[in-house]
Amino acid sequence: MSQFILRYANAPLLILMVLLGVGIQTSFFSFYPLNYLQPDIILLIVIWMSFKRPFIEGGILTLIFSEIAEVHTSGIRGIFFITYMSIYLLIKLFNKMLIFQSYQSLIGLTLFVSLFWKLESLLLIYFLNYGANQWQHTLALLLPGALMEGALGIWVYRWLEKLDWITFKDPRARDALNEDTILTEEGF
Repeated sequence: MSQFILRYANAPLLILMVLLGVGIQTSFFSFYPLNYLQPDIILLIVIWMSFKRPFIEGGILTLIFSEIAEVHTSGIRGIFFITYMSIYLLIKLFNKMLIFQSYQSLIGLTLFVSLFWKLESLLLIYFLNYGANQWQHTLALLLPGALMEGALGIWVYRWLEKLDWITFKDPRARDALNEDTILTEEGF
């Protein structure tokens, strides 16, 4: 019974983590020079969702996270919905074709996705005729932002893996519990 409750507590815990991360981002990283190194916790969790969740569950959580980002920005409405969902869908597609087994490959993917996310946002803003003055600022912060995402990803991905283990979202945790139950029933 507790395994059932913990599995369904995973999504609300992720939403609370996103809310806490957005709160830290918008308060602590709003001052100069930290605003140039502002990480995006939502992007990291969207990458994690695309690898570790079924299609529907990850997609719904990505939409919830996108809404949280939309509420906490003064940008153009809909940009975060488009960019986060496109990243989620692209990584889901690549996950079927490529294998990312180590943290190093996941961090490398995070660096690439961070660059892609900023360039995609810039392109969308440009096509909406709002990006005439944004390209210099975006290109200046492209590499430092990606490096910050990669550095933060090292800790966030490990924390998310522990959260999945504790809440039995990781299939290995469910299998380990089932093996322990079988051994206990047999008297070992």
